[in-house]
Amino acid sequence: MKKLLISGMIAFFATQWVQAATICDARIALAEARLNLMMMVVSTDKAEQDDLKVEIDKASIDLEKAIAAMLKDENKIDDAQLTTLEETWAAFKNTRETEIVPAVYAGDNDKAVGIATGVQAGRMKVMNGIIQALNGDNCGY
Repeated sequence: MKKLLISGMIAFFATQWVQAATICDARIALAEARLNLMMMVVSTDKAEQDDLKVEIDKASIDLEKAIAAMLKDENKIDDAQLTTLEETWAAFKNTRETEIVPAVYAGDNDKAVGIATGVQAGRMKVMNGIIQALNGDNCGY
């Protein structure tokens, strides 16, 4: 009986750790995507813009993997908030790809900055708020 109890406790804490790690992975990837995007919108160097776009895409993939893992988890913490996170990210990514990046590549950095610090900042606030609500300060930073 004692072994069963201990095994159950280990499984519970392992699940909690995996959820926390996945949320922390999402938090890190979101921050990296945003940081590289902000660096891109102020850059006027085409090669630097291309390098930053590669980093943005990598962080985006990492974030999408983390969100998918959290949604797939049978012990998921809050389905409604995860769905809102996923939907807000999709809107953020769409605006980035259809408005901000094209503006940067066209040399209209002011337009890109305006979008990035306007509607996108609001979306970042929503996404960071959800991550914070789901995990508190359990990411170790």
